[in-house]
Amino acid sequence: MLWSPNCQLLYPFENQANDYSGNARHGTVFGSGVYATKPNGGRCLYFDGVGDYVATPSFGLSGSVVVFAAWVMCKLDATNIQTLLGDNASSVTVGYLRSRRSANSNNLLWFYADGTTAASATAASYFASPYNNAWVHVLVACDYAGKNTYFYRAGVPFGAPVAMSGTPVFPSTNRVKYLGSYSTAAHFLTDGYLANVQLWTLATMPAAGQMLANVNRLMLGMNPIW
Repeated sequence: MLWSPNCQLLYPFENQANDYSGNARHGTVFGSGVYATKPNGGRCLYFDGVGDYVATPSFGLSGSVVVFAAWVMCKLDATNIQTLLGDNASSVTVGYLRSRRSANSNNLLWFYADGTTAASATAASYFASPYNNAWVHVLVACDYAGKNTYFYRAGVPFGAPVAMSGTPVFPSTNRVKYLGSYSTAAHFLTDGYLANVQLWTLATMPAAGQMLANVNRLMLGMNPIW
């Protein structure tokens, strides 16, 4: 696995929750801990929606852009909010990490504090057919300084950038991060699979062409050139 100083987490889930970012932020797997092989190769971790999640060590972030990427397969769930990334917080004034697929929905959301409300950016119909209950590369780039959230699906931009409200607060607080759960109390659990989960921080948002090239490099498991 390749990594750079901008990489905060890199979990390929090769039968364990080891961090290959170079930061040694190895995860703790809660629940059944079932590993599987993706149809297109590589390994993944299965989350059954009942107590399955991964907790990282506590750490903070710096910069102005957060990039979250993962191979995901999850199905429409009529009742459960499915969290891909969380950090046990939801505040109006303190920055935090949270991305989820809404209950009974194909929407992908990115949440953030804007100084007044706990706001969100939405990619409507992101998991619509043929991406419901099928493998897809998910990537969200949130530019807190530029006040835009960029969604990419399967290596290409998904819709226009979504403007962020108020004054977005960068998630710098030192916290545990969660994969497949919103919190340590196992709230809003994913029912599906995650593979090659990555979290990056950047000083500035790359130009559109450079960002797209790096999205594709991440999708292929290659080290990006920020």
